[in-house]
Amino acid sequence: MRLSWILNAAKSGRQLLVNCESQATGHRLMRIRERTQDKLEFLHIDPWLDQEVLYKETRKIKTLEKRKVREIHLSRVS
Repeated sequence: MRLSWILNAAKSGRQLLVNCESQATGHRLMRIRERTQDKLEFLHIDPWLDQEVLYKETRKIKTLEKRKVREIHLSRVS
């Protein structure tokens, strides 16, 4: 019983909300990433330049609890 409690505690907080900054203008975005993943680096359109620029993760904002995904049955939709 205790081992299962420890394993469930380790599963919580697997996602992080991080701040990413444009390397060209300093424009900032917030993104969600997995805790075990490397720091984010991605191309995105900077609204100040209207061009695709490199964004890099600057800091962690907070840890997010894993969301429970609910299944939607087709019988409920129709």
